[in-house]
Amino acid sequence: MTTLINVCSASFSGSTMLDLMLGNAQDSFSCGEVYAWFRPHRMHHFNINCSCGQTICPIWERLKSIPESKFHTSVIQSLEMKFVVDSSKDLTWVLDNHNWAKSNSIRVFNLLLWKDPIHLAHSYWKRNYNPTAWRSEFINYYGSFLKSGFPFIAVNYNELTRDPERKLAEICRMVGMEYFDGRERFWKKKHHYLFGSSSVRQQVKSGTSRIWEGETFRSGFRKHSLAISGQVKSDRVIQRILHTLKNQEVSNCEINKYKHNFTHRKPYPLWYYRRKMNLFLRRSFLRNRPGIKKLKNFISD
Repeated sequence: MTTLINVCSASFSGSTMLDLMLGNAQDSFSCGEVYAWFRPHRMHHFNINCSCGQTICPIWERLKSIPESKFHTSVIQSLEMKFVVDSSKDLTWVLDNHNWAKSNSIRVFNLLLWKDPIHLAHSYWKRNYNPTAWRSEFINYYGSFLKSGFPFIAVNYNELTRDPERKLAEICRMVGMEYFDGRERFWKKKHHYLFGSSSVRQQVKSGTSRIWEGETFRSGFRKHSLAISGQVKSDRVIQRILHTLKNQEVSNCEINKYKHNFTHRKPYPLWYYRRKMNLFLRRSFLRNRPGIKKLKNFISD
């Protein structure tokens, strides 16, 4: 049976890396954050920059004009893939692609990837965000996801990087993929994914990764780490989300209990319409900026 795998997560949580691990097989295709091509909300989203490095990618020449509602189906059919992996993360896209997949008899799995809060805080801090900026992203994303009712399998990023072979094998078992020795070495395959993590793209380009050597907190962050750890322990909202994620960790899940027939009945949750409106307004603003029309015409030529 053909399968769509949504890799969902808060920002800076490793979704591109997991996407490429799962896409590291002949029968699997990694999309990256493909929703941004169909629903652009930043300037660089109007231009295809495939990870393969070719100025004109032959794969995306075939895919770029396909309507969003038929994209995953077209990848499966035209590229002869059994699995499509999508790390778009945007929840309106996830809700929509459930409906598209169901209408085409494609099975869907949602993997909810998450970092331990102190590591997520470090990821924000080293990108020059305030060390407390992670909290609102964590609550907004995972809170909205959990309230949506989506079925999911949780995957802890820190466990994945500590023991990638074991953790990836567990994930593959749950989604019906074959795990083989070295599948976690995502940089070994020539991928054709869009957008996503720039650091992961550099690892793919260089043909190596140091991700599993362990993350050491930078010296400037250490003064924040103790305070953040204490705040996490006393934060009831964070603890409630963590409790749910840990209970749904892939090692605790049973494949025969996953709800493949999930569908959202209308009206959809309020956040769906709010996010759709925000995206529409942002996209409209970008399209009216000087140079965008010319760029779009160049892309479509």
